Amino acid sequence: MKKLLSLAVAGFLMLTFTLAKAADIVFIDTPTIVNDSKAGKDAQKLLEEAGKKAQAEIEAKQKTLKQDQKSQEEFQAFAIQKQQEVLKRRDELLGQFMNLVQKNLDAFAKAKNYSLILDKQAVLYGKPELDKTDEFLKFFDSNYEKSPEKIK
Repeated sequence: MKKLLSLAVAGFLMLTFTLAKAADIVFIDTPTIVNDSKAGKDAQKLLEEAGKKAQAEIEAKQKTLKQDQKSQEEFQAFAIQKQQEVLKRRDELLGQFMNLVQKNLDAFAKAKNYSLILDKQAVLYGKPELDKTDEFLKFFDSNYEKSPEKIK
């Protein structure tokens, strides 16, 4: 009887510990952070500006274009160069954004004592209370406003 009671208590303690550790795991909807955060909006705005500038340069070059084969080839090379510049800018902005997100995820996890933060797209099921997207978004935006480190 004593052994049975000890096993029951040990099992209960293990279950309690397991449930407590599960609360350390949360998830965040990454597309929401990208689309709705101030840093994400800044990055999107800068990328749009880079795209518009490249498009304007391409259109201006096209207006001065002669109708010979060499001019057409030069124009195509110019258009490709501008597209590559926009893609490079996109990669730079994405890198800056992801660095900021990672720093803030680390700080958020430490502040909230989370052991693991998953991307919502990787979660097949999760209780709604484990979705910390809104909480992280507020945390991230608040830190971004205060930080000298901005998307540029």
